[in-house]
Amino acid sequence: MPASRPPAIRKNAAPAGRELRDARAELYRQHIMAAAEKIFAEEGFAQSRMQAIAQAAGVSLGTLYQQFEGKDALYREILIARDTEMLDHIAAAAQTHLRSPLRIEQILTLMESHLRFLLEHPDYLRMQLQDGRAWYHSAARPSVAEQRIWERGLAMMRQVFDWGTANGVFVPGSAEDHARLLLAQQQARLAGWVADGMRAAHDAVIALIQADFVRCFCRPEIARRLLTPDGAALAIAVR
Repeated sequence: MPASRPPAIRKNAAPAGRELRDARAELYRQHIMAAAEKIFAEEGFAQSRMQAIAQAAGVSLGTLYQQFEGKDALYREILIARDTEMLDHIAAAAQTHLRSPLRIEQILTLMESHLRFLLEHPDYLRMQLQDGRAWYHSAARPSVAEQRIWERGLAMMRQVFDWGTANGVFVPGSAEDHARLLLAQQQARLAGWVADGMRAAHDAVIALIQADFVRCFCRPEIARRLLTPDGAALAIAVR
């Protein structure tokens, strides 16, 4: 009778097991962050409590602190994750929509992609507005990751303004100043939408902010072509 063979050793079993555990742990953290995002959006950072977040996520307070060392760390991680997701979304849209020769319609379509991301993630938007920080300026005491994200976003906007100015779309001026002014305009309009109960349709909010953009930054001949005679709204649908 032939000797039985030893069982085959699966050399990749341990790494595969670790990958599965890591994937489950990441899903667990994402679940907690989603629950926390809603609490922070409703209550603001100062009024939010870790106990309420744990209850909303369906975990114990001890488990919550095993995943995140404190409220500040949890809050920052949510914003870093969402900010990164948004900038990646904008970068992908830029690859799709921005082509030479550059036209204002391409830039407005890119702006629509950015604004739609914010409008479709209202808890993230409300978190951004709740903390009272001006978007045109970096956080008062940013982490390294937060500062890098801020600089990346501002650099993307400067590039669009530089390109648009070189192509005769925008009035001459500092791309840095234009980028910061645009952020301030968008924050004001979106804050008004949130304060009004987020009732206005997304398309209406986007068109309003696009009209602000055209009035403020485009050369007069381009603004006249795109706006209604009174300059109050876009005269064309941007697609």
